[in-house]
Amino acid sequence: MSRIALLSSEPVRPRMAGIGIRYLELARRLPAAGFETVLISPASREESAAAGLAPEAVRPFGSAPLPELVRDCAAAVAQGQLANDLLLAAPALPVAIDLYDPWLVENLHYTATLGLDPYRNDHTTWVLQMARGDFFLCSSEEQRLYYLGFLTALGRVNPERLGADSDLRALVDTVPFGLPATLPAHRPVLPACRPGERHLLFGGLYDWYDPFTLMAALARLEGHDWTLWLVRNPNPEGTPQRLFAEVEADCRRRGWWGGRVRMLDWIAAERRYDLLRDADLLVAPHHPTLETRLALRTRFLEALAVGCPVVVSEGGAIARMVSEARAGWVVPCGDEATLAAALAEVLAGGPEVAARRERGERLAAAFGWERALAPLVRFLRSPRSDPTKERFAFRPPTGAPADRFGFRLRRWLDRLRTEMGG
Repeated sequence: MSRIALLSSEPVRPRMAGIGIRYLELARRLPAAGFETVLISPASREESAAAGLAPEAVRPFGSAPLPELVRDCAAAVAQGQLANDLLLAAPALPVAIDLYDPWLVENLHYTATLGLDPYRNDHTTWVLQMARGDFFLCSSEEQRLYYLGFLTALGRVNPERLGADSDLRALVDTVPFGLPATLPAHRPVLPACRPGERHLLFGGLYDWYDPFTLMAALARLEGHDWTLWLVRNPNPEGTPQRLFAEVEADCRRRGWWGGRVRMLDWIAAERRYDLLRDADLLVAPHHPTLETRLALRTRFLEALAVGCPVVVSEGGAIARMVSEARAGWVVPCGDEATLAAALAEVLAGGPEVAARRERGERLAAAFGWERALAPLVRFLRSPRSDPTKERFAFRPPTGAPADRFGFRLRRWLDRLRTEMGG
């Protein structure tokens, strides 16, 4: 049985966001395909074991030099910054680079808060990983075309590669988030609804979402008793919380905060289906951005699986699939009137809502883990380094101007206040 290293830059522990959950599931699912897995992440062995992994299947990052941690592995699947360490420390090991999360694009939204350093680091990282990786995972066909463009610019799409693999599926393929064949028994997370009340779930707040169009749409609803649930980010130290503060201020002005709009702490990963089952509707509108065109909204896939109706903004893979399957409601970005009409239809219930819920469950059934992982399993069964990268790939330097003086002054003052205790 081949041993495979799984490297997640996000800690794998009971409370974690999407990437941590993805690597927990990889560690659980790949053994069914005939692989032994070892998980490497910044979490401790005890934290990862508490998430449901056997302690012997966990090798915490930093517990030994990385070459030693992967020495007995036939191949690796790596994500985020830890993939850099792996490519540099174990260059002979065949590596599948997981680009499911387009984090370079995500972090562009935080430039005003964090400056240009994240862009410099992220761009240099993508250049390294796409020049040196052997196989690449993405979430959708939209992402696949985007990454093929980046790979072409780095020489990875070349005459030899294309001659041997005309569709380049052996270079980059879709490995989306999978869904279990059987859901766990329901254990409620949210308080029981009052008679006539409906729970609306938004989830976590990130800068590419558009909660204000949702608030305006909700203000148009009459005769409906609803409560909107937002979820606090589990990594506030790493993800700027500007939008959270602005949403709270807007809701306080409306008199909704703590009443019609309520906050929920990030729940343990194993309870995420419970939360979606408690919701009568999942609605998280977004702005028309590159990030929302590229990302696969995992929470919407999981909502479809449990039969929770979804309302999504146009743009991106989820909106495309929901529209094609007529499995939910797709509304134009920023259109509060159309969004309000969709919300009213869902909250009123009826045969059409039931029909779309049923079609959503059928759509979700196509995302079983065995099917989702098939391209990765093919690579891992015959892992090999791409020989063409040595002849064609190159790594151009990343260029970016210096941060503006005003930003550098503000950052210096913030550091000074922190050092002085406030």
